[in-house]
Amino acid sequence: MQAVKPRVPDLKGLFALGDVCTELTTYVVPLFDCDARRYIKVTLPNPHGFDDEPDEERDRFVPGEKAAAALEKKLDTLPDGNLAVEIDEAGKLLSVSTDIKHYEFGRQLYHRLAQYQLPPAVAARTVLRSELTEIRRSAVDIVAYPPSLSPPSGEDSKNRYAFKYSTRGLPWKELQVAARLAPHPNMALLDRLVLDERGGSRVVGFTMRYIPSDSLGKARGRFKLKWLRQLMQAVDDLNLKHGIMHQDIADRNLLVDPETDAIVLIDFGEAYRIGMKGKWGERDDVKGVLVFLYAYITRDPALQFYILHEVDEKECFNPAKWCKHPDVELDDDVAEFYFELMTWVRGRRAGKQITRYTQAPEYFDWPPPPPEPHPDDWDNEEYRLEWLRPRSSKLDPTRRLLATGRYADDEAAAEKAAAAASRSETADMAKANGGRRTPSPPAGPPLTAADEAETKPERSSSGRTLRPRQANPSKRKHANDGADTEVGTPARKRRSSRRSSPALAGNGCA
Repeated sequence: MQAVKPRVPDLKGLFALGDVCTELTTYVVPLFDCDARRYIKVTLPNPHGFDDEPDEERDRFVPGEKAAAALEKKLDTLPDGNLAVEIDEAGKLLSVSTDIKHYEFGRQLYHRLAQYQLPPAVAARTVLRSELTEIRRSAVDIVAYPPSLSPPSGEDSKNRYAFKYSTRGLPWKELQVAARLAPHPNMALLDRLVLDERGGSRVVGFTMRYIPSDSLGKARGRFKLKWLRQLMQAVDDLNLKHGIMHQDIADRNLLVDPETDAIVLIDFGEAYRIGMKGKWGERDDVKGVLVFLYAYITRDPALQFYILHEVDEKECFNPAKWCKHPDVELDDDVAEFYFELMTWVRGRRAGKQITRYTQAPEYFDWPPPPPEPHPDDWDNEEYRLEWLRPRSSKLDPTRRLLATGRYADDEAAAEKAAAAASRSETADMAKANGGRRTPSPPAGPPLTAADEAETKPERSSSGRTLRPRQANPSKRKHANDGADTEVGTPARKRRSSRRSSPALAGNGCA
């Protein structure tokens, strides 16, 4: 094995990069300002012209890095809101415009709560986005519930929850898995569904219990034998009891709860039902635990950067290679960790294999996602949700900021204006349709998975990125929980430098 660090564009820790559009003389670079939750469309010169042969380094990473470097020190002086910016070859700002349409950065699709067909007890646990108070910004936002939903203890330190969302729409499968799995001491699952404050019917995110610790990817050092046992049990419960494969077990997705001293598995964005659509190469969870623990204890340079489905797990079986790194602190001999892990791995490999999730004793189903609205309906008010918020450097510490991005004393006026705009647009649509209102989408078909395929093609091993919609998108396929659909061909020749780009919950901002 040889460590090859994946190429990740240097975006100064400030942005997420979307699909760069290559035109004959310019690049159009969509950047997402993670702090302010706004989009900035940057136009800069393209000295290479248009080449039919894609080159991700030339046509995506380099323009993205130039755009990020040009804006890095200007973010606090730029106008608020979504922006269109033009820079020259040297990175000098030529123009800034706030006259930019929301839809230029992509479509939003937040499904109605009824369409998820969740168990009644889960569907009843809701909170409005406007009821959440922002406490801190990180990989996911930390928020507090309103007093009516706060813990009985009344301690502010207990009223902390992680708020997971995406400004481009909520991943269907991740919410279904997080909502339907039974509470587990070693998994961070759904606590409440977060609904759109305008109508209270669309799911825009969900909260999870907040664990005040860094991931094992950042807090590297010690590891306990009981944490390994807990992780193996959690994986057994996921795979064998529920028929769910996590697919992304790694140090970045493992925390240790300081209150319970228990390991906690997070991020079910890649989870899928075994035997159904969603398989991502050879990334089964037994292999995930094996490779994680070997790399964590030994810090083998060959696994400093690894992509799980490209690793040969046999490399981790040789006991002679299990040499503890001096910076790693274990509460038992390495031999004990190796023995327990290998006993479990061999038992799982030799035991009964679940080839389809319905073979698991406590499996659960969920419905396929509803069809997307007609393209003509995307610009309707009901498909637009504002996420803009003040930059951290501009926050007013004397005012309470809500998860909507507005201060609490401004929220009532904003909700009133949004309701009036929605009524006006609904009336205009009804008038245009001859007095008929656009019907609400149905709840969807009953729970079924019969039409899903066994696997989906392996993904690219390159880094995942945000995918804003281009102004004139090239013909491409979108994964709709496995169902491919195509969007139109542009009127003029332009190309996205990214052929495939799985969406990132939370826009990929750390």
